[in-house]
Parts: sequence; structure tokens; C-alpha cells
Amino acid sequence: MQLDALAEMLVHWLAQVRHPAQFWPQFETLAAEILDQCEPAEREQAHACIQAMLKHHALELPAWHQRDDRLPPRTPEA
Repeated sequence: MQLDALAEMLVHWLAQVRHPAQFWPQFETLAAEILDQCEPAEREQAHACIQAMLKHHALELPAWHQRDDRLPPRTPEA
């Protein structure tokens, strides 16, 4: 459900965003939250769905926004 919602939001963001610098941080944050909630076995499929969503809109995550999904989710430092 979250991936579907992200895909729907992507259409609206692309129509309204004035500069890619406004888009990528928001998109990456939401995509990261989805990936962080996935079980390790689900991450590869979720990542593939996100990549397909971007490819559908002829977008590609900039190299500096790529995540290493082999790592466990980030935890806040106490």
C-alpha cells in the first residue's frame, strides 16, 4: 500500500516541483521509510518497485541518494 501511495504522489510531485533539488530529498526520505519497514526478504522487491516507478517516469536516483539496502535500518543515537 505504501509503495502504491508513493507512486501516486510521484505523479503530483513531478507536475508541481520547480527544481529537482526539491523533489529528491522528499522522495528519498519516503522511499527510505518504506524500505526501513520491510523485512530483509522484502527489501529487494520493494527496491525493485521503487526503481520501476522511477523508470516509468524516466527518472533515476542520483548516485548521492542511493541507499545500501543490505545494511539494517538506521537507528537514532541516544
